[in-house]
Amino acid sequence: MDSPGDQDTMRGHDEWNAATLNLIPAQERLPEGLLRLERPILIRDGVEGKLVCIGVPGIGLARGSDNDILVALINMYIDLGCPSDGVVSTTAYALLKLVGLDTSGYYYDALAQGLERVFNTTFNISEAWYDPVEKRYTTESFRIIDNLTRTHRKPRGSGMNLDSRSVLKIRLNDVLTSSIRAGYIKSLDLGLYQVLPSVGARQMYRMLDGYLAEAKLNGESMPYVKSMEMVKAAQDSGVLASRPDNMRRALERMHAPLLKHNYLAKVDFVGRGLKTRVHYTFSHGMPAALPSAASADPELVALLTARGVHAGRASSFVLLLGDQVLPVVEKFDRQLKLNEQKGSPINNKGAYMARLLDEAASIAREAETTAVVAKKANKAATARPAPVPASAAVPEPEVDEDERLAALDPEAAYDILLPGFMLKMLQARGMAIEDADMLRARFVARQITVKDLRAFKNAVLLQGEAVQTALQNLP
Repeated sequence: MDSPGDQDTMRGHDEWNAATLNLIPAQERLPEGLLRLERPILIRDGVEGKLVCIGVPGIGLARGSDNDILVALINMYIDLGCPSDGVVSTTAYALLKLVGLDTSGYYYDALAQGLERVFNTTFNISEAWYDPVEKRYTTESFRIIDNLTRTHRKPRGSGMNLDSRSVLKIRLNDVLTSSIRAGYIKSLDLGLYQVLPSVGARQMYRMLDGYLAEAKLNGESMPYVKSMEMVKAAQDSGVLASRPDNMRRALERMHAPLLKHNYLAKVDFVGRGLKTRVHYTFSHGMPAALPSAASADPELVALLTARGVHAGRASSFVLLLGDQVLPVVEKFDRQLKLNEQKGSPINNKGAYMARLLDEAASIAREAETTAVVAKKANKAATARPAPVPASAAVPEPEVDEDERLAALDPEAAYDILLPGFMLKMLQARGMAIEDADMLRARFVARQITVKDLRAFKNAVLLQGEAVQTALQNLP
């Protein structure tokens, strides 16, 4: 059931109905105001079903790259063990990374709009949704997402406005999840999916891969060939064009990347006009070498495995959390050191680290708050005309961790606050070796405090502040 070259693919999955029916139209741009799309679906042996997509005014129909959201949600649901309630808890960052998209601000906005479209689009499928339990085609009407909540909304407009910290709780519809739990899924090479340059090519790949999986399942001989009417190929891959020449050009654009990456060996158009047929010959060799666009950052994974987290779970955490694992690693290291000093070492480090990672969002918020408070305190201190007499000073709240670090040898405290991996992260963000040496020298000389150093690294690593700006903000 797997695509060519399974051994070296980045394993993923697809729900078979979603893959072969192409629920969401492939077009990125639909006519303005279009809220209904209807197309016939040829099932098999001349049996025809129908798919109707209905959108909502002001939001529109699910379209184009919204298919990437569907693929990501299917894979996340399966990776979570197919929970019976259909709930996928994830981050906006992880959704983008899983399908190989950039994590810049533009893509968070695009993801927010896409989720709203998918949430509000209804799919009416007549006699074309295969029920693997009843073993028959059924009529279904549903939305892919039943419920959607999120955190960290940007304070503008009425939309979702996601950012890298946004945590999403998405409940998928039971029609989709029941099919997945019943095992009506196929493998999907996410490595190939991610490098295909257009929505149309990715849609074509999912559709053809369903046919390929079926051919293998039926024991057909190689090379595998799938033939169909050009009109059906166009309809099934979401092409809206009605003229034969426009249909063919649209299909050829979708085919080109699949030929380039050796997924297809060749594509032949036979016949003329609307009677043209398309013959797809699948390659039985290895696909061309593909980059792992959504692979977890190996440095971050290494940080977690070094602290006892299993490699597979570490990769999942990094894909889910991204750089948010950094404040968690820092907290783990501080707690480990303190426990050792008190003579009560942590026995199961991997389990403790995993528990902290489950609380990553609150730990990151705590680190950000600490950075902001320290920054304000530094500015206030430099603005005072004279020091406040000790007798009149208001005692600050106790921060046990910082006090304990301050009581350590400065060299040891510095290594806890800025371990080697974190220095590498800072250098990747533009900190020169001389700056790092200067920072250590100033801390060891007690010219800057534990709070100052913590505020500096949080400003750079969590808030995205430029290194030189953060250095200038130090006392």
